[in-house]
Amino acid sequence: MSRLGALPALVLAFPWTLAAQDAAAWRDSAYRLTAEIKRVRDSVQRADESIAEVARRSGLVVSASVKYQPIAMATLARFDSTRRRWFGEALPSGDGFRIVLRTGESWRWRRATESPQTISISGLPDTGTATRFSPLVGSRALSSPERAAHEMLSHFGNMMVGSAAPSIQRWLPAGPSLILSDTERREQAMYALVTGDGNAQRACVMGDLDACAYVLGLREPLTLDPGGQYYPLARADLLLFALDQGGPGAWKRLRDGPDDSAQERLAAAAGMPADSLIARWRHGLLAMRPDRGPISGIATLAFLAWSSVLLVAALGIAKWA
Repeated sequence: MSRLGALPALVLAFPWTLAAQDAAAWRDSAYRLTAEIKRVRDSVQRADESIAEVARRSGLVVSASVKYQPIAMATLARFDSTRRRWFGEALPSGDGFRIVLRTGESWRWRRATESPQTISISGLPDTGTATRFSPLVGSRALSSPERAAHEMLSHFGNMMVGSAAPSIQRWLPAGPSLILSDTERREQAMYALVTGDGNAQRACVMGDLDACAYVLGLREPLTLDPGGQYYPLARADLLLFALDQGGPGAWKRLRDGPDDSAQERLAAAAGMPADSLIARWRHGLLAMRPDRGPISGIATLAFLAWSSVLLVAALGIAKWA
């Protein structure tokens, strides 16, 4: 609870203590409460005034409080470069978007010397009805332009998939992970491909494209005992692979694809039949096996954590809105 809310709550919770006060003591209490409210309000106004626009680029605007203004321009450049690679100039909606990363707590009891710090990226026109997200993050997430951009991109990817066709949203509820590097993501997808022990998973490794489509969640199984499917990260890797194969305009084709199935929309994005897309994806991952060592412990933990987030989203516990 903030300081502004805490003091009235104490007054309401303990009325008998106030009743025992004489008039002078009551006036002193009221004066102190009024002064505290004014001090908090002034602190809010100072914090708001410290947030300033730093730069604009390709219809994007980055703003930051004083602490993060030195990294804001580089954060915007990295964010814009990556989002253009996967999504072109597309935005989650015609009203734009806004992602605001906040560090710290607003105020602490008996201490209002440190205001919250923020950095935000908006896509114009950024109207009052634009898609918005404002998570509280640790200061380490904003310790460099790379980390800040990765944090922004993870939320932007969710926003973009949230604006896609319902079939894509059902197929990949939490969006692609844009935090991992290409190498980390591909290695983890390769690991999921080659270590799967279900019947369809083993058949996919051997070249059965119908089995691959099933374990990727794109088709119904053709056998009575197909086994399980791949981790959600494998689906995310296929989505990004399709966008990479399709080049400029791939996201627009996925969004405006001619069919409502995820398989056909991925094929439209990649600019090739679904079987060809799956075959190229599978071949590319299998080609990584001979000269790759074991996945690092940190990368494995990141993979498991991200897969857990996707699983929660798929179960409807943390639905993106």
